[in-house]
Amino acid sequence: MDKVKKALIIIAIYAALGFILMIFIFGYRQDLGKQEAIEKQEKAIATITSLRSNIQEGKKETWYDVYYEYTAENGTHYWGIIPLMTYDREYALSLIGNEVEIYIDGKGNCLRVSEVEDFDVDYSKNWCIIIGAIIAAYTIVWVALIIRENIVPVPKTKKPRKE
Repeated sequence: MDKVKKALIIIAIYAALGFILMIFIFGYRQDLGKQEAIEKQEKAIATITSLRSNIQEGKKETWYDVYYEYTAENGTHYWGIIPLMTYDREYALSLIGNEVEIYIDGKGNCLRVSEVEDFDVDYSKNWCIIIGAIIAAYTIVWVALIIRENIVPVPKTKKPRKE
């Protein structure tokens, strides 16, 4: 039973690492779209349409961010979040209806013009590489454990009988 527990732990760690890797791969794909929007230099004016409340667990305070949206003439919808991180709900509500300038890529990816200076297209890619390296190293450890402790029994092949 101990071998089964070890195998289940290994599988659970693989699943967790794989899930995290998928999140960063998705983020990197979005970052590539944002990079394309920056390179195209096609600008549009988006409108702040709503706010998002973020309740901190265990605290009574709530902080707010706002969403912006833009729909192009071809029907492509763009949206993003402006992380205000303010506790002042009235201030966040007062921003609804304001406009922000964004870069668009024609495929639904956008980035606020004011974010370009701090934008790093390689952030998610670097995390994908790091997590991929961890998975590779973990695989080596896993294989070593299999060999050393025989965690996953390998069935022995039977020799065919001669008649």
